[in-house]
Amino acid sequence: MEIKNLHRHLKRAASNFESRPILKCVHYDEDGSIAVTDSHRLLVVKDFHNHEKEFNQDLTTMKLNDGVYPDVHRLIPEEFKTEITISLTVLIRIMKALGTNKEEFVTWKLSDEQITFSNQSDAQMYGGPVQISANASVTGEKFDISFSAKYVKECCEFFMDAKERYAVDNVTIKMVSPLRPVVFSIDESKHVYLVTPVRMG
Repeated sequence: MEIKNLHRHLKRAASNFESRPILKCVHYDEDGSIAVTDSHRLLVVKDFHNHEKEFNQDLTTMKLNDGVYPDVHRLIPEEFKTEITISLTVLIRIMKALGTNKEEFVTWKLSDEQITFSNQSDAQMYGGPVQISANASVTGEKFDISFSAKYVKECCEFFMDAKERYAVDNVTIKMVSPLRPVVFSIDESKHVYLVTPVRMG
Protein backbone atom coordinates (compact mmCIF):
# COMPACT_ATOMS: atom_id res chain seq x y z
CA MET A 1 0.00 0.00 0.00
CA GLU A 2 1.47 3.30 -1.10
CA ILE A 3 0.90 6.48 0.88
CA LYS A 4 2.53 9.58 -0.53
CA ASN A 5 5.08 11.17 1.82
CA LEU A 6 4.36 8.52 4.46
CA HIS A 7 7.70 8.86 6.27
CA ARG A 8 7.23 12.63 6.59
CA HIS A 9 3.74 12.16 8.05
CA LEU A 10 5.00 9.56 10.54
CA LYS A 11 7.85 11.83 11.67
CA ARG A 12 5.44 14.73 12.15
CA ALA A 13 3.19 12.69 14.44
CA ALA A 14 6.10 11.25 16.44
CA SER A 15 7.67 12.93 19.44
CA ASN A 16 10.95 14.82 19.04
CA PHE A 17 11.80 14.78 22.74
CA GLU A 18 14.92 12.84 23.67
CA SER A 19 13.43 12.10 27.10
CA ARG A 20 11.01 9.56 25.57
CA PRO A 21 12.94 7.83 22.77
CA ILE A 22 10.26 5.18 22.30
CA LEU A 23 7.87 7.89 21.06
CA LYS A 24 10.34 8.78 18.31
CA CYS A 25 9.58 5.37 16.81
CA VAL A 26 6.94 3.88 14.55
CA HIS A 27 5.44 0.77 16.11
CA TYR A 28 4.85 -2.27 13.89
CA ASP A 29 2.10 -4.27 15.58
CA GLU A 30 1.64 -8.01 15.05
CA ASP A 31 -1.91 -7.28 13.80
CA GLY A 32 -0.40 -5.74 10.65
CA SER A 33 -0.87 -2.09 11.62
CA ILE A 34 1.64 0.67 12.22
CA ALA A 35 1.20 3.44 14.77
CA VAL A 36 3.01 6.57 15.86
CA THR A 37 2.16 9.04 18.63
CA ASP A 38 3.60 12.05 20.45
CA SER A 39 1.01 11.62 23.26
CA HIS A 40 -1.13 14.48 21.85
CA ARG A 41 -2.05 12.81 18.57
CA LEU A 42 -1.98 9.31 17.13
CA LEU A 43 -1.68 8.06 13.56
CA VAL A 44 -2.64 4.46 12.78
CA VAL A 45 -2.50 2.72 9.39
CA LYS A 46 -4.14 -0.71 9.41
CA ASP A 47 -3.28 -3.70 7.19
CA PHE A 48 0.07 -2.16 6.36
CA HIS A 49 2.62 -5.00 6.79
CA ASN A 50 2.89 -8.77 7.17
CA HIS A 51 5.62 -9.08 9.79
CA GLU A 52 4.73 -11.76 12.34
CA LYS A 53 6.43 -10.06 15.30
CA GLU A 54 6.00 -6.55 16.63
CA PHE A 55 8.89 -4.10 16.77
CA ASN A 56 9.71 -0.38 17.00
CA GLN A 57 11.80 1.55 14.48
CA ASP A 58 13.30 4.95 15.20
CA LEU A 59 12.11 7.32 12.45
CA THR A 60 15.31 9.36 12.50
CA THR A 61 18.03 6.72 12.76
CA MET A 62 15.93 3.81 11.37
CA LYS A 63 17.39 1.63 14.13
CA LEU A 64 15.22 -0.79 16.09
CA ASN A 65 14.25 0.07 19.65
CA ASP A 66 13.39 -2.83 21.96
CA GLY A 67 11.47 -0.66 24.44
CA VAL A 68 7.79 -1.15 25.24
CA TYR A 69 5.54 0.96 23.02
CA PRO A 70 2.38 2.38 24.64
CA ASP A 71 -0.85 0.45 24.05
CA VAL A 72 -2.24 3.01 21.64
CA HIS A 73 -5.37 1.07 20.73
CA ARG A 74 -6.86 1.77 24.15
CA LEU A 75 -6.65 5.51 23.36
CA ILE A 76 -9.22 5.21 20.57
CA PRO A 77 -12.78 5.58 21.93
CA GLU A 78 -15.27 2.86 21.03
CA GLU A 79 -18.44 4.92 21.43
CA PHE A 80 -19.15 8.44 20.23
CA LYS A 81 -21.79 11.11 20.83
CA THR A 82 -21.15 13.31 17.79
CA GLU A 83 -20.32 12.52 14.17
CA ILE A 84 -19.30 15.10 11.55
CA THR A 85 -18.81 14.80 7.81
CA ILE A 86 -17.04 17.71 6.12
CA SER A 87 -15.04 18.30 2.96
CA LEU A 88 -11.38 17.52 3.54
CA THR A 89 -10.34 20.23 1.09
CA VAL A 90 -12.47 22.84 2.86
CA LEU A 91 -11.22 21.84 6.32
CA ILE A 92 -7.55 22.03 5.39
CA ARG A 93 -8.03 25.49 3.82
CA ILE A 94 -9.73 26.79 6.97
CA MET A 95 -7.02 25.38 9.24
CA LYS A 96 -4.36 27.04 7.09
CA ALA A 97 -6.24 30.35 7.08
CA LEU A 98 -6.79 30.42 10.85
CA GLY A 99 -3.55 28.72 11.86
CA THR A 100 -1.63 31.96 11.69
CA ASN A 101 1.19 30.55 13.82
CA LYS A 102 2.22 27.05 14.86
CA GLU A 103 0.84 27.54 18.38
CA GLU A 104 -2.58 28.68 17.17
CA PHE A 105 -5.74 27.13 18.60
CA VAL A 106 -8.97 27.03 16.61
CA THR A 107 -12.41 26.67 18.20
CA TRP A 108 -15.15 24.80 16.36
CA LYS A 109 -18.77 25.73 17.14
CA LEU A 110 -21.01 22.87 16.02
CA SER A 111 -24.54 23.25 14.66
CA ASP A 112 -26.77 20.98 12.55
CA GLU A 113 -25.63 22.01 9.09
CA GLN A 114 -22.38 23.88 9.62
CA ILE A 115 -19.32 24.48 11.75
CA THR A 116 -18.13 27.97 12.66
CA PHE A 117 -14.37 28.20 13.19
CA SER A 118 -12.54 30.97 15.05
CA ASN A 119 -9.02 31.46 16.39
CA GLN A 120 -7.58 33.18 19.43
CA SER A 121 -4.86 35.44 18.02
CA ASP A 122 -7.19 37.26 15.63
CA ALA A 123 -9.64 37.84 18.48
CA GLN A 124 -6.87 39.49 20.49
CA MET A 125 -5.58 41.49 17.50
CA TYR A 126 -8.91 42.75 16.17
CA GLY A 127 -10.90 42.90 19.40
CA GLY A 128 -13.18 40.07 18.31
CA PRO A 129 -12.90 36.63 16.73
CA VAL A 130 -12.46 36.21 12.99
CA GLN A 131 -14.93 33.52 12.01
CA ILE A 132 -15.17 31.19 9.04
CA SER A 133 -18.23 28.99 8.56
CA ALA A 134 -18.41 25.83 6.45
CA ASN A 135 -21.19 23.45 5.55
CA ALA A 136 -21.02 20.11 7.36
CA SER A 137 -23.25 17.25 8.41
CA VAL A 138 -23.29 17.19 12.23
CA THR A 139 -25.30 14.52 14.06
CA GLY A 140 -25.54 13.96 17.81
CA GLU A 141 -24.55 16.38 20.56
CA LYS A 142 -23.50 19.93 19.61
CA PHE A 143 -20.81 21.79 21.54
CA ASP A 144 -17.74 24.00 21.16
CA ILE A 145 -14.39 22.22 20.88
CA SER A 146 -10.86 23.55 20.34
CA PHE A 147 -7.81 22.06 18.62
CA SER A 148 -4.26 22.91 17.73
CA ALA A 149 -4.60 24.21 14.17
CA LYS A 150 -1.24 22.62 13.32
CA TYR A 151 -2.38 19.14 14.36
CA VAL A 152 -5.64 19.28 12.39
CA LYS A 153 -3.89 20.73 9.33
CA GLU A 154 -1.26 17.97 9.38
CA CYS A 155 -3.99 15.37 9.91
CA CYS A 156 -5.77 16.64 6.80
CA GLU A 157 -2.53 16.69 4.80
CA PHE A 158 -1.96 13.04 5.70
CA PHE A 159 -5.43 12.10 4.44
CA MET A 160 -4.89 14.04 1.22
CA ASP A 161 -1.83 11.88 0.57
CA ALA A 162 -3.44 8.65 1.80
CA LYS A 163 -6.75 8.68 -0.07
CA GLU A 164 -7.21 7.07 -3.45
CA ARG A 165 -7.59 9.39 -6.39
CA TYR A 166 -11.22 8.38 -6.83
CA ALA A 167 -12.08 8.76 -3.14
CA VAL A 168 -14.85 11.14 -2.11
CA ASP A 169 -13.40 14.32 -0.63
CA ASN A 170 -14.93 13.90 2.82
CA VAL A 171 -13.46 13.27 6.24
CA THR A 172 -15.46 11.68 9.06
CA ILE A 173 -14.85 13.11 12.54
CA LYS A 174 -16.17 11.31 15.62
CA MET A 175 -16.28 12.95 19.05
CA VAL A 176 -17.14 11.96 22.61
CA SER A 177 -16.87 15.35 24.35
CA PRO A 178 -14.93 18.64 24.11
CA LEU A 179 -12.07 17.12 26.13
CA ARG A 180 -11.82 13.52 24.92
CA PRO A 181 -9.64 12.45 21.95
CA VAL A 182 -11.30 12.91 18.55
CA VAL A 183 -11.06 10.35 15.73
CA PHE A 184 -10.58 11.49 12.12
CA SER A 185 -10.92 8.90 9.32
CA ILE A 186 -11.57 8.75 5.58
CA ASP A 187 -12.17 5.14 4.62
CA GLU A 188 -13.93 3.02 7.19
CA SER A 189 -11.05 3.52 9.65
CA LYS A 190 -8.31 1.94 7.53
CA HIS A 191 -6.42 5.15 8.25
CA VAL A 192 -7.09 6.70 11.65
CA TYR A 193 -5.76 9.99 12.98
CA LEU A 194 -6.60 10.83 16.59
CA VAL A 195 -6.21 14.39 17.88
CA THR A 196 -6.60 15.46 21.52
CA PRO A 197 -8.59 18.70 21.97
CA VAL A 198 -7.29 21.56 24.09
CA ARG A 199 -9.05 23.13 27.05
CA MET A 200 -9.83 26.81 26.44
CA GLY A 201 -10.61 29.30 29.20
